[in-house]
Amino acid sequence: MKITISGDSHGEMMIGVLEGFPAGFKVDERELNHDLKRRQNAYGRGSRMRMEKDEARIISGVWKGYTTGAPLTFVVKNKASNPVESIRSVPRPGHADLSAWFRYKLPDFNAYAERSSARWTVVFTAIGSFLKSFLGEFGVIIFSYVTSIGNVKAEKIPRDPEELMMVRDKTPVYCPDLKASEGMMREIDSAMKEGDTLGGTFKVVAKGVPAGLGGFSSMYEKLDSRIGKAFMALPAVKGLIIGSSDTSVRGSEYHDPIIMSNGRVKRPTNNAGGIEGGITNSEDIVVTVFVKPIPTIRKGIESVDMKTLRKVSSPYIRSDVTAVPALSVIGESALSIVLSEAFLERFGNDSFESIRRRFESEGFPGWDDGIWKEYDR
Repeated sequence: MKITISGDSHGEMMIGVLEGFPAGFKVDERELNHDLKRRQNAYGRGSRMRMEKDEARIISGVWKGYTTGAPLTFVVKNKASNPVESIRSVPRPGHADLSAWFRYKLPDFNAYAERSSARWTVVFTAIGSFLKSFLGEFGVIIFSYVTSIGNVKAEKIPRDPEELMMVRDKTPVYCPDLKASEGMMREIDSAMKEGDTLGGTFKVVAKGVPAGLGGFSSMYEKLDSRIGKAFMALPAVKGLIIGSSDTSVRGSEYHDPIIMSNGRVKRPTNNAGGIEGGITNSEDIVVTVFVKPIPTIRKGIESVDMKTLRKVSSPYIRSDVTAVPALSVIGESALSIVLSEAFLERFGNDSFESIRRRFESEGFPGWDDGIWKEYDR
């Protein structure tokens, strides 16, 4: 499976191409546009999101409502124009402006903002949402929630996923702790008044993931390696943890025991976050993601005008106050993309019904399948 995303932040449209997806899967554009609305309407978004009306269309790879096995092309049109018309020679600290200029040498920082802007994540979200619905056909549920913004942290998280998502969707910051959500909104409002921005954390969880996805043939085949690659590609993401972050305990406390429960091999704990040795073990995949504050700040940061080499304050270009709630939605897409790729590697990518039959015929493996029969003599 291969994904290519193109388009400029203020160009005509953003385009995403998904290759290697099977034929025969029924397409429902309403589902992926639901996630685009969640991404767009998150609390803390800037003025641009009031200009856009994000709606994805699939313009190739579909016949009579079903995928054909050909590349799927996702398109989201842009409405907002570039707010900066003159040449910009002052770089914003924390943004790609200066580092990109060292590489590409174009004497206008506006050129680099077109690609380093987070606008490309709109079509990334559409592709991931499409793949999330695909995984849902096999019992995989992927959801996210915000755990902190600025100094406010969620403390009371419902254990039941349905209750968690129900409470989460009542708040514009997508946090399932209502009291913490109110504090997060106050924190965002305060930062907005001060011309500042906020970072935070969110979690993405995948339930019902079958065992055996990923591999250890190469270090980059490992599923946790792929998760790291996908999430670290997202704007403002500075790190992540899979499973428990408590490394202060000893190994006998950290590692998850293996037990029998109702005739199945299970784990009473999930410190590993659903992955061992780069391969899923059938427990929930849990990813905690750390997001930095957005670098475009209204009150400015010390910088240098590269044309005159004089000290100046960085310019303000419209931006969000925080990207954490929106990124939690985008994070669902990132995990959906990684898991879908590994799932299709395991069960094939020819036709949807063939994949379903292979998946449903996969039973609990027997210990001795006869492969080493000659050594039993």
